[in-house]
This record gives sequence, C-alpha cells and structure tokens, in this order.
Amino acid sequence: MQGWRLNMEDSHVANVKFMGTQNKALFGVFDGHGGREVAIFCQNHYEEILEKEKQMEDQGQQQEWLRTSFLNVDVEIRKKEG
Repeated sequence: MQGWRLNMEDSHVANVKFMGTQNKALFGVFDGHGGREVAIFCQNHYEEILEKEKQMEDQGQQQEWLRTSFLNVDVEIRKKEG
C-alpha cells in the first residue's frame, strides 16, 4: 500500500460554464501528492490562472495553453510561500 494515506488529499473542480460560456467546461482532479494545500490551491485558483492566458486557446494553441497554465500554478504557489 505504497503512498496510502488515512485521508483523501485530492481536490477537484467542475465548471460546466467555464469562462462564462455554455460551450466550454472545465473538469479537473488535483492529486494530493504535493500535499493537501497544493491540491486545494489548485481547486481555488486554477480557473483564474487558466483564464489569464485564454488568448492561447483563442489562437488554437490548446496544448501550449494548458502547459503554460500548469507552469503558472507553480509560479503562483511559490509567490504564496514567500
């Protein structure tokens, strides 16, 4: 039972009207491997971080949009630590 924990550390987001439109949805599960605090941070802030770079999605760069958003989560978490 490697990695087994007494409590679930995952969090999630489910938004069927992502960016205020009915033709976009956002569903995500954030695992707690970085700790419960990181999973909760992602639950509370990932949407706004993703929306900051929405021009990439508008330009058809979905893969880069997601990659950049994950890197930006790291940047924002590090700001909170300091």
